[in-house]
Amino acid sequence: MRHLRASMRRTFLALVVGALAFAGAQPAALAAPPSVDVTMGASDTRIAKGEMVWFKGKVRTRSGKGVKGVKVRLERRVGDGRWVKVATLRSKANGSFSLRQRPDKRYTYRARALASAKAKKAVGPERKIRYIAGNRTLEQRAELLGKRLGTARGAESSLKAGTTTVTHQNFSKMLLVEVAKKSKVRTWLVYGDIRKAYLKAGGPEGKLGAPLADPKCGLFETGCVQRFKGGAIYDNASTKKAIVVRGKGRKTEVLAAGLAQVGFAEKRNNTSKYNKWTKTLGQPWCSAFQSWVAAASGNPDVVPKHARLHQLVRDLKKSSPERFGSKPKVGALVFFDNDDDGVLAPTHIGLVLKVRSSSIVTIEGNTTNPATGRGRGVYQKVRTLSHPVYYWYPEY
Repeated sequence: MRHLRASMRRTFLALVVGALAFAGAQPAALAAPPSVDVTMGASDTRIAKGEMVWFKGKVRTRSGKGVKGVKVRLERRVGDGRWVKVATLRSKANGSFSLRQRPDKRYTYRARALASAKAKKAVGPERKIRYIAGNRTLEQRAELLGKRLGTARGAESSLKAGTTTVTHQNFSKMLLVEVAKKSKVRTWLVYGDIRKAYLKAGGPEGKLGAPLADPKCGLFETGCVQRFKGGAIYDNASTKKAIVVRGKGRKTEVLAAGLAQVGFAEKRNNTSKYNKWTKTLGQPWCSAFQSWVAAASGNPDVVPKHARLHQLVRDLKKSSPERFGSKPKVGALVFFDNDDDGVLAPTHIGLVLKVRSSSIVTIEGNTTNPATGRGRGVYQKVRTLSHPVYYWYPEY
């Protein structure tokens, strides 16, 4: 037995030594990810307020090779304030990334490559946006945009409405619309699916009228929204065609973004993308949807982001009790009590799209499909005027 135990010890030691020798023969650990440089330029750093800027950059190794798949965070700040995230992008095959922005302040922008398995983090150069004073004619804007416009599709065309003269010219990639009122001249661009929808609606001669600014892009799901004198047009990566809403004010942007979500159906109960955005997985998401739509339209201040409906109601009553009422209005938030428990309290929320003589048409999230009565998703609903508990009127 002693001989057997000794033999077993020798065998064990041999195995350990063999394993250590094998481990020592293995290749060295994977090399550390390469350091990268981040470059970023702006199409124009001197803009008139309401004009769009294209930011384009590249993530490269120190040897100049583009790095694919690196997360890049575009950040901005006002003056010497703190940096705030605008969007998170991912570099393409050649290391490039791009984003469109319509700055509403004199921001300074920068791009930050986030640490990943492919590259160490790096911060690119800063780009300051400055506003210019004075006019911007169609010819001046065309010269600045250059090749982005494409080739001209016909000559300039003008129309006069009171003291305002609107001149427009279509190009293969964009439409330019000059708005001249008295001594003030501004020129706006319209492009992509928004341009298609705008021209189909009659362009500057139609009911939408002239643009009020360039498109506001870089929104959720690569969304863009553009306001016109008589409404708004919204488009994102998942829409088959741009959504047109006629009316006045920012509410048209919010309504258009909401309509673009109609038809969304969740796969599992309370696990929607709106839940993920508000970090409320497993919870009802009717109010999360309304906050998401406001942010997706570029108006996050319209409906504050809250985790749950009761929190939203509580804070609205505290911050703006004067904006509650019983009269239906387009763009209002409408609250319903869908619980048959004898207590009148809001348990569901919608956004008023239309007001009729005896009913309202709403856009609602976390509601059943009106065609089947099953499932949960985003749908238009027709509600009787006796159904709502009350309304809240956002400050558009």
